Amino acid sequence: MKLSEIDQLESFALLGPKFSDGVCLLMSELAIDKLSSRNGDSLRLVFVPFETNANAAQIFKPADCKAITLEFDVPVVLPVAKLADLNYIDNISQIRQAIAAGDVYQVCYTIRAKLDGDISGASLFACMNTQNMAPFAAWVRLPNGVEFVSASPELFFSIKGRQIISQPMKGTMQPQSVNDLVASVKDRCELAMITDLIRNDLTPICEPHSVSVTCERQILKLPYAVQTVSEISGILLPQINSIDVLTALHPGGSVTGAPKQAALKMITKLESTVRGAYCGTLGIVFNKEHSVFNLLIRTASFSNGSWVYGVGSGIVYDSDASKELQEIYTKLGALTCHTPAYA
Repeated sequence: MKLSEIDQLESFALLGPKFSDGVCLLMSELAIDKLSSRNGDSLRLVFVPFETNANAAQIFKPADCKAITLEFDVPVVLPVAKLADLNYIDNISQIRQAIAAGDVYQVCYTIRAKLDGDISGASLFACMNTQNMAPFAAWVRLPNGVEFVSASPELFFSIKGRQIISQPMKGTMQPQSVNDLVASVKDRCELAMITDLIRNDLTPICEPHSVSVTCERQILKLPYAVQTVSEISGILLPQINSIDVLTALHPGGSVTGAPKQAALKMITKLESTVRGAYCGTLGIVFNKEHSVFNLLIRTASFSNGSWVYGVGSGIVYDSDASKELQEIYTKLGALTCHTPAYA
C-alpha cells in the first residue's frame, strides 16, 4: 500500500514490523472505544501520552486492520531540526546538583527541536523509515486530530499468555563507537539503574519470584547509532490485564529516570513544554493474552502548524553536558536514518 494512499485516511495507525510478526499493520477508521474494552477482549489500539495517567488511556477500535506491504511513494523532504535554546548546560548542572544532594540518581532530561521545511506526516515517516524500518515505527492520526510519527526502536512491554517482557534502552553513541559504548562504565550504570527500576515496577503485578533479568546488556545497532538494551521478564498474576500493566509501568523508566517520582519532579521543573506523545506509549491489544507496546522515543508530533521532535538523554552525576549534547545530535539522526541536518 502506498504512503500517499494512507495519507488520505481520516484516522489510522501505521505500525512497524515488531508490533506483529515482522509485518507492517494498518489500522484504519479508528473510533474512540468505551471503558468496557479495558479487559482486552478484542483488537484495540491504545495510546497514552507521557503526562497522562494510564487509567485515562485513549483506546480506539479500528474498523479495519490488515497486514500491508508498504510502498514509499512520497517525496523525501529532509527536515532541518532547530533545537530550542533552553539553558541546556545550566539544567544539566541542576540535575547533577540534585544527584549530589541525594534527591535523585538519574534523570531523563529532554528538549525539543522544531522541524523546518514543507513536511507532511507521510514524508516525515519516509525520512525516518525508508532506509531501515524502525522495529516499532508508527505513523498515527487519531480522530481527535492528534498526529505523530515515530521511529522507535524500544519495546516497552509485550504480553504473550501470562509472560511479560520489557526491553529498556539506555546508552547511545554514534555507529562507529561500539567499543566505546561497551566499555563505558557511565552508560552501563545508566542501564543498570533503569533495569532495576523496571524489575521493581513489574514485581507487584507478577507471580512471586518470577521476575528476572534475562539479558543484562546487549548492543542494538541502528543506522544512526548504537544503543544498549536489557531484558526483564516475568509471569503476570492471573487477574492482570494490559491496562493494569500500563498503570504499573507508565511512564517508562528509560524516559523518566530513577527513582521515578523524584525524576518526574525534576522533569516537570526543568522542561518548559509537555512531552505529549513523545515518551508516551502506543500499543496493540490483540486479545486478553497478547499485546505489544512501544515507547514513543524518536518521535515527532504535529502541533500549531509544525512538527516538533523530542530528544533527550539520561543524566547521571558523571554526565558531561557537551557529551550529552552530542548524544542529542546522534539521536537527531533518526530523522533521516543517517547524519542529521540541524541549525
